[in-house]
Amino acid sequence: MNRILVGVDASPASVEALRRAADEARLHGATLEVLYAFEPPENVAAFPVLPERGKDKVDLAKAESEANERVGKWLSDVDVKLDDVDVEWTVVPDQRPTRALVERSKDADLVVVGSRGRGGFRGLRLGSTSEQVTRHAHCPVLVSRPKE
Repeated sequence: MNRILVGVDASPASVEALRRAADEARLHGATLEVLYAFEPPENVAAFPVLPERGKDKVDLAKAESEANERVGKWLSDVDVKLDDVDVEWTVVPDQRPTRALVERSKDADLVVVGSRGRGGFRGLRLGSTSEQVTRHAHCPVLVSRPKE
């Protein structure tokens, strides 16, 4: 394996997915690509990576820049050992994380997703994003479940 892709949204499930993906990258000597798909500025924010909004519209370049900064900070603050793994991160303006993960899976050897993220259906065993990624990814998918 050369490239492992993990989708994150700062939920507890995505922290576990990041941990599992880092372990797999370490085991295989692979590059770890962390992908966060954020909603473009015209849409309602669902994740704290989006910039604060005032009365003016936030332009896309600024939103991407701020999202990159915040994802970088999140990666440095999260309780996952990453210092011995080659990590790259990608921030994509797309309100559907499934679409971004499936597209990036074309260049990956493995995709890791959490079992549930920030969606509204907490009782489901598998979230809508992880369920769709398992169906449409171009490579194997590992669904990381939280330790209970």
